[in-house]
Amino acid sequence: MKTAIVCITKHGYHLGLRVKQRLLHGNGEVDLFAPARAFVDPGEATLFQNLADTVQSIFPRYRQIVFIMALGIVVRIIAKHIQDKTTDPAVVVIDEAGLNVISVLSGHLGGANSLAKFIAASIGARAVITTATDVHGLPAVDDLARELNLAIDPVSAVRKVNSAVVNGETVHIYTRIPLPVKPSSNVKIYQPEDYLKLQNHARYHVIITNRLMGNLPDNTMFLRPRNLVAGVGCRSGTSENDILKAVQNALARCGYSILSLRALATIGRKASEPGLIGAAAVLNLPILSFSAEEINHFFQTTELQLHSSEFVRNSVGVPAVCEPAALLATGKGELILPKQQYPGITVAIAEDR
Repeated sequence: MKTAIVCITKHGYHLGLRVKQRLLHGNGEVDLFAPARAFVDPGEATLFQNLADTVQSIFPRYRQIVFIMALGIVVRIIAKHIQDKTTDPAVVVIDEAGLNVISVLSGHLGGANSLAKFIAASIGARAVITTATDVHGLPAVDDLARELNLAIDPVSAVRKVNSAVVNGETVHIYTRIPLPVKPSSNVKIYQPEDYLKLQNHARYHVIITNRLMGNLPDNTMFLRPRNLVAGVGCRSGTSENDILKAVQNALARCGYSILSLRALATIGRKASEPGLIGAAAVLNLPILSFSAEEINHFFQTTELQLHSSEFVRNSVGVPAVCEPAALLATGKGELILPKQQYPGITVAIAEDR
């Protein structure tokens, strides 16, 4: 995760160096930005002339930004860059004396609350957290989503669910995944199959599943595990739009949410196809690719009955692409949708175990 630290004074610069060293232990990428002044070692920081220009540059490029300066300065300078809680970076402010570490923006989804607590513990400061669920020691649905890498569906429900939790209304969570949440008088945890018999017994329902469940009441939201891979084979020149439609259709056919996709997978020689690259970009997913040797070895060693094609073998040197690519990408995963054929495209869906 990329983190930027921004300071404007000598004291802030030396504190920034300390914070940078602490954050580097987390194996992330950390960059320190400091004013072009005599007290700054150019080898330790990226120099800037104008703070506003620097913030404009780093705001969309870093997932975490730590400001070492007055809170008022930060509020004014980031205000025009704030867009949406799902995309805004985590913003934390530290006073120059290193006494307080304040979570300012994207406390849950962005991880600013956790970041503030970590930095505070590292430098002997006090973490200042103001989100209602945290100050009352209650679970927040967006914090849960971030910790477990779950996609929120829909994002608009987060505020309503968190508000219900804070106000003591009953919220049911349905899951087979062990949660870092202790059931309480108003937050209760059940198995997904319990939803139908309990749907009238809570203010809000949160279902953790990658399955589509039809049209449910407005007081029901989903958290989607990112545990599906779409294996894709395609002819050269296949369009981005056609690939997107094929993947969406395949997921709908087997009843799984597109928000649970974590990657597209294919053979190496197809990974540079512009249409596939474009489709992955629209879905904000990586492309995982496997060599012909890896796919052929998989065919030779698997006990699964996979589809094969002489046309594909003659074209790319393997019996098939979409099914083995999806399964290779999930390790010991399960094929939940076998090869589906579309004009110039094949798609298979596999699920992580």
